[in-house]
Order: sequence, then C-alpha cells, then structure tokens
Amino acid sequence: MEDTATPARRRFAPTVALPLALCALAVAPGAFASGHMPGFPIPPRSFADYAACKAFLEQTARDDRARAEPQPRETEAGVTRQTLVISDGVTESGESQAAYRVQIGAQFRRRDETRAAIVTTFSYDENSYRCNGGELSGESGARGYYLPGYEPIAAPAR
Repeated sequence: MEDTATPARRRFAPTVALPLALCALAVAPGAFASGHMPGFPIPPRSFADYAACKAFLEQTARDDRARAEPQPRETEAGVTRQTLVISDGVTESGESQAAYRVQIGAQFRRRDETRAAIVTTFSYDENSYRCNGGELSGESGARGYYLPGYEPIAAPAR
C-alpha cells in the first residue's frame, strides 16, 4: 500500500501516536467500556435575554424527553429496543448561565442462550447547549456507545 502522508505527517504520527497509545494502556480498564466521537459546534444564536435563552433550553429538554419510550418493545423474538433519554435537565451554573446536555439512544436487549445471559447494548447521539446571558452555544452530533453488558437469565420459578 502506498504511503500518501506528507513528510510532516509521517514525522508527527509516530511521535504522537505511540505516547497516546501508551497512555491509553495506562488508563483504568473501565475506560475501554465505551467509545465517543465528538460533535460539531452549533451556529451561535442570540436571544433577547438570558430568560429567553433558558426558555429555549427548557423547551428543547421537554421535546427530547418526549422521545423516550416508557417500555421496551419487542423487535423480533428475544430482542427488545427502547429509546432512552439521559439528561440532568437544564442546570444553572451562575448568574445568567445555564446548560443542557442530553444523550438520546437506543438500548437493545437480546437473549443469548449459549451464554445463559441477556446482552444489553446502547448507542447514543449527544447534544450540549449553553446559555451565557442571551447567547446560545454548544455542540451537536456527538455519538457514542457502550460495550455490551451481560446479566444472567433468571432461572424459571419452581
């Protein structure tokens, strides 16, 4: 395969990638239980004042909560899907400062008879918004996932 990297990029990759890889190995094992890709900045938006900006965050939070499914639904035999909305809601961190962060994702649960377990996976989209006075900023389009979790299948009652 042909190396198409520029000379500067070839010098950069080993000098940065190796230390980053070594740091990753030193991190606690729980750090490998998920993945996350950052989003992109949203276009800044101006509101008349802080109250209007905060009202926008509160309405966005209500709209997001409405997407949550109260119960899992069966998508095929032994598999369920549920849309989850994970957030602390709108939080204030100072005078005329508020934030809203949310993860909206799909949780799948399936029976794995060979392992005698229920396997749970979750992947999500994440958005975060901040009001500083009447100015809104934030990120949209971040994505992430958690590695599968396993729980034993309950034994039948006797």
